[in-house]
Amino acid sequence: MTIKVSGLSHTYNAGLAYETKAVADVSFDVADGEFIGIIGHTGSGKSTLIQHLNGILKPDSGQIWIDGIDITGKGVKMHEIRKRVGMSFQYPEYQLFEETVYRDIAFGPRNLGLSDAEIDERVREAMDAVNLDFGEMAERSPFDLSGGQKRRAAIAGVIAMRPGVLILDEPTAGLDPKSHADVLSMIRSVHERMGAIVMLVSHNMEDIAAMSDRVFVMDMGRLVCSGTPAEVFADAEYLRGIGLGLPPSTEMARMLGLAAGAIRDMDDLIDAISRMRKGRDL
Repeated sequence: MTIKVSGLSHTYNAGLAYETKAVADVSFDVADGEFIGIIGHTGSGKSTLIQHLNGILKPDSGQIWIDGIDITGKGVKMHEIRKRVGMSFQYPEYQLFEETVYRDIAFGPRNLGLSDAEIDERVREAMDAVNLDFGEMAERSPFDLSGGQKRRAAIAGVIAMRPGVLILDEPTAGLDPKSHADVLSMIRSVHERMGAIVMLVSHNMEDIAAMSDRVFVMDMGRLVCSGTPAEVFADAEYLRGIGLGLPPSTEMARMLGLAAGAIRDMDDLIDAISRMRKGRDL
């Protein structure tokens, strides 16, 4: 599975006094299995961008290829594209609606016309992927779950479709620290197991630095830079100038005079401090 975007633009309220250019001439490629982090201040165009990738929004101009198919072309069956591109919106638990966790996760596969046996296999697989115990959780009401469990159940419903691209918009928003860590661990596990492209939109710089192969930075509707976490977070002044900060671990590494580009999370920082201390003790 691959993604190619070329010259993508989208304007809200075109021709009106409050016309807004939400995405402006954005181009990028994503290789099979890549983990892409997307950052930018509020209103930078992140959510508008990702909603084009499974046809929720149509561009004013530009093209999008999903696995070689131009989804902006005429005659494209978008329900086929949405089987390949799964999307979890911010606070996805608000979309839970069935009587049981099982039925909620099974909803998408059932709409594909799959057999009961295939649906059951996908539900079990998805629940295992997000660390929800089938025996304990399958017949429970999704509304009786904790916040983190609801979030995972909602994402399981997307995973059960077995998409080649998984797009997650602020998947840890509003969660307590433990649930936050659990959801991140789940996303990492899903990426490893599915081998799918994952695109993670987040305001949490530490999460983006720790999880991503590459980072896309949006500002005023444009993709202003991209690169590895080390490359993107090396330019602290530029990021601050567009309203973004550094991951806390990277910021601390800079204050300590360490090679901040190599620091992706607190574990990296602790290792770097330990090596620094050992070097001084020699």
